[in-house]
Amino acid sequence: MGKLMDDPLGVSERLDEFLGTSICSYEDLTAILRSLFNTEEREMVRQAGIREWERQNPPSTPGDQKWPSQDPRWNAQTEEGRRNMIDMRNIIIQGIREAVPRGQNLTEGSRDFFAFQWEDPDTNRKQQLRWASLPQGFVDSPNLFGQALEQLLSQFSPRKGTKILQYVDDLLVAGETEGDVRECTIELLNFLGEKGLKVSKQKLQFTEPGVKYLGHWLIRGKKKLDPERIAGILELPSPKNKRQVRQLLGLLGYCRQWIEGYSEKAKFLYEKLTKDKIKWTEQDDKELQRLKEALVTAPVLSLPEINKKFQLFVDVSNHTAYGVLMQEWAGDRKPVSYLSKLLDPVSRGWPTCLLAIVAVALLVEEAKKITFGAPMVVYTPHNVRTLLQQKAEKWLTDAKLLKYEAILIHAPELEVRTTQASNPAGFLYGEALGKPVHNCSDLIELQTKVREHLEDKELDEGEKWFVDGSARVIEGKRKSGYAIINGKTGEVVKSGPLSTSWSAQACELYAVLQALKELKGKTGTIFTNSKYAFGVVHTFGKIWEERGLINTRGKNLVHEDLIRQILEAVREPKAIAVVYVKGHQAGLQFRIRGNNLANQEARKAALLTLEIPENITKGPQEFPPHPTEKEIEEFKKIGGTLEKGKWKLTDGRELIPKAYARTILKRLHSQTHWGTPALAEQFLKFFRCKGIFELAKQEVQNCLVCQKINKSRIRQNISGGRPLAYRLFGRIQVDFTELPKIGRYKYLLVIVDQLTHWVEAFASPRATAQTVARRLLEEIVPRYGIPDSINSDQGTTSHQKSQNTWQRPWGSDGNITHLGTLRVQARWKE
Repeated sequence: MGKLMDDPLGVSERLDEFLGTSICSYEDLTAILRSLFNTEEREMVRQAGIREWERQNPPSTPGDQKWPSQDPRWNAQTEEGRRNMIDMRNIIIQGIREAVPRGQNLTEGSRDFFAFQWEDPDTNRKQQLRWASLPQGFVDSPNLFGQALEQLLSQFSPRKGTKILQYVDDLLVAGETEGDVRECTIELLNFLGEKGLKVSKQKLQFTEPGVKYLGHWLIRGKKKLDPERIAGILELPSPKNKRQVRQLLGLLGYCRQWIEGYSEKAKFLYEKLTKDKIKWTEQDDKELQRLKEALVTAPVLSLPEINKKFQLFVDVSNHTAYGVLMQEWAGDRKPVSYLSKLLDPVSRGWPTCLLAIVAVALLVEEAKKITFGAPMVVYTPHNVRTLLQQKAEKWLTDAKLLKYEAILIHAPELEVRTTQASNPAGFLYGEALGKPVHNCSDLIELQTKVREHLEDKELDEGEKWFVDGSARVIEGKRKSGYAIINGKTGEVVKSGPLSTSWSAQACELYAVLQALKELKGKTGTIFTNSKYAFGVVHTFGKIWEERGLINTRGKNLVHEDLIRQILEAVREPKAIAVVYVKGHQAGLQFRIRGNNLANQEARKAALLTLEIPENITKGPQEFPPHPTEKEIEEFKKIGGTLEKGKWKLTDGRELIPKAYARTILKRLHSQTHWGTPALAEQFLKFFRCKGIFELAKQEVQNCLVCQKINKSRIRQNISGGRPLAYRLFGRIQVDFTELPKIGRYKYLLVIVDQLTHWVEAFASPRATAQTVARRLLEEIVPRYGIPDSINSDQGTTSHQKSQNTWQRPWGSDGNITHLGTLRVQARWKE
């Protein structure tokens, strides 16, 4: 039938055709309406139909009796009953037609104003169409009306000395004398009346020295906020949710030109939007009151003169750009607008002088909304041009560098001046005007250089080493490693594998760290193709160190430990240079050959196997062992003692419960693919666990790689059967069955072990994936370990979200792979 809100006329016509000439009972008609519309739509149709019936039949029976809310039990065998059924059918059809309001028809003369181009999606043919009526709720209706009015006003010529300003449907007539404005206004009103347009008498402000326009009071050469707008904002209560916070920011943001340092004062409101729930405190009340006081004491600003040069004073403090846009009036500078913008999180970590580049660019873009491309001079205490040309390439990407150069250097109407004179923008954050004279290049060098004798260009003396790190995924497993190559001889100085959880970025940092340690007390040059490692040493490393190794959002750095060690190790060599070279280049030059050789050695090192003691004893435990009471009794019988939360034997080996022993064996076997004896023997060097040989045998038999290599040892599956299980609850079957409801319990979750056919059953009020995950975590995993495979009937419990839900307690997906891969298989019931 279609949707009521989209095509009410089409729905009514199709329903009328469907019903035909047949007489339907009250029950049949209500059943049809329930199948077509929701409750709200049915009420809309009923009210519209009753209203239309009473309009067309005023002396007749009331409409609510023709369409009663309850079944009137009309008798189809009587004439009156059949007539009531026919009337209700007609009311329904008419109600559907009138339920959705339709737009008002446009006059023939104004239809051309709303012409638009339409492309047929089937034939791609373009043609010009025009609206016969404005659609209800069309978001572009005000814009289209404004365009039509603009075209209409182009036919009107205001008298000399007056100008007309249009914003959508608001018109402002300005002139030098009262008489000119009066005559021009009368002529304009007559012109609009002749064209068939109606003017609102309530909005008319006729020939006054000060007028209210778009929420502003405009006086000769000045503008100020409307007192009614200020009073409305002051009466707003403290926001309770994010919607009210956005509403408050919208109202205050409209007045930001009058509020000095608006971005800094409203920063706490923006921070509220980043949190899940709004928690309003007394400190927030004080900050909001501070904003309202700034609004009450808002100054009177001068109106911009486009034919005069603008002056923009810019400064930066506390991660906020402050600015004052001014023009000269009778030899004095008067403010046109107060500007402020919060800097983005990336630029907040830069040195102060580089922040000035971002601050000037942001405020120049804001000022252009007022100046409309008029000439402008920017005053700042920082040498922005020199910084862009000499220092910015280390901090800015190519795209941002080109953007800032286009805004600040290549704009013909813009002139940037460096001055240490009094800067009005300095007052916006409460500092004195005078600032010490400084050289921006030297200051950046001082703020970013970790130590003396640290260069970013190759040294003539000392060692010349190339470093690289590698992290690749091979056959579904990550391989990580690093290498240090002597550029003079081509020999490997140091290399080795790294943890499989390390990223390529971490491997690069580790390679630089090892090279710095090897050059302790020496002179040398380190070549790296990692811009991140190069930046840690030369640019943002020292700033991070002074901050306590946290980012601009107050959180710890991702590679905090490695960065701390690099910043310590870089101070050990006698003289050191860390040089960036492009990676993956072809050629015979010294740097290209050295970098490619380091990359090859790092890839080879990643394929090696880590030493077991370092990987197991020093690595973090994703799943700490928790022995059961029975296992603790066995530990005591064989002489185990509890030391620092761990059970140990007299020879120093740790006693491990079976659940965690499987985790260690899985991790160890995935790196070595040893057989059962070698795997158990290596385990027993550091740990002890009852039944370790059986666990090692199960791990080897469950390894697909080992089974593919040792095909003769594979136990063949029974034709048509499931894959073989090698341990208790290693492979399980999961399904729900529905039972007679008792209390809140309606379903029974059944879990069957495919090896022993042991059944675990749990009553549940719902048959969902979350129920399966919770039972696996609470009942199966603590007793039997993590299943290798879960079979289901392709129901809701086999959905991927079940796997995500029960993996979540061990952290991310990367961590669960150390415990064992979970494969969810589904089989159709036949």
